[in-house]
Amino acid sequence: GGDDGWDLSILKQCSEAGYQAASTTTSSSNNDGTSSTTDTPLTNDTSTTTSQHDKVLNELQSYLNLSFGHPIRIDYGTGHESSFLVFLYSLCKVGIFGNDTSNSPNNNNTISPDTMAPIALSIFSQYLEVCRGLQTEYMLEPAGSHGVWGLDDYHCIPFYVGACQLQNPRVTNTNTRGGMKGEGYKPSDIHDDRQLASDACQGLMYFQCIRYIKSIKRGVPFFESSPMLDDISRLGNWGKVSTGLLRLYEGEVLDKMPVVQHFVFGNIFKATWTPSEGPRKAPTRTFINGVPTTRLGTDRLHQPSTNSGATTTPAGNMTMPQPSTRAPWAK
Repeated sequence: GGDDGWDLSILKQCSEAGYQAASTTTSSSNNDGTSSTTDTPLTNDTSTTTSQHDKVLNELQSYLNLSFGHPIRIDYGTGHESSFLVFLYSLCKVGIFGNDTSNSPNNNNTISPDTMAPIALSIFSQYLEVCRGLQTEYMLEPAGSHGVWGLDDYHCIPFYVGACQLQNPRVTNTNTRGGMKGEGYKPSDIHDDRQLASDACQGLMYFQCIRYIKSIKRGVPFFESSPMLDDISRLGNWGKVSTGLLRLYEGEVLDKMPVVQHFVFGNIFKATWTPSEGPRKAPTRTFINGVPTTRLGTDRLHQPSTNSGATTTPAGNMTMPQPSTRAPWAK
């Protein structure tokens, strides 16, 4: 279809001109060129001047350009997909999807879930197809990946959106598990390959992500290739899954300076929020040879209690217990 033409043209450039050349050409011709030559008004506000129109266009272009990976580092990560999320949010703010009455980038109207849900599921799923094609053909490096201990090599948002989708009764009632309609999908269904391949699961984003992971990591047990997703599958319902994934996204993406330092801000997506945390203070205590001590010296040692889980080595040194590594939703 027409939506696939842009993706296919990128892949064709890659095979003919080589990765680095195609990367540079794609960034300039498809993102910069297509966006900057758009003559269609971005809003329905007739009072919007050409100058205002260009400012909105340049801001949207900046978010879109950052959404498909870094052309120099040749990598892709959660920061890039977050940029695309900001791009969609900005389109909503200027009224592209018909959700606004003022059609102005300066409005403060809240985007309703009824507007965002179909956008997230339809447009973001197409965005995923494009990105996966780029990741596979260009062999993009995962940016900031935690390896097998991470949620996914490249993405986080699709899992959260997919978990939210599976909380919708209209979606869960389409399941025909064992001929019993309406039993609903469960997080543990990711281990049922027959269920994942069924026609009913083709439009479910969470299961699409799982199916894609299994397709590129064949021959490896799922609990080895994706231990975090395997851990999530043991949760009892999709509400717990979505809540935990949102906390994970906040902690591992939005709270990480290496990610958010690349965000750009303007009149649509403004940096006018109140920080959720104050400046961090240096710790007053530290650990020396496993024993907590004051920062001023070792004259005031705080020996761990017998109930703390600390152990003693053959040499007589006290070692402190390791911090818990349980997933944020395993509470």
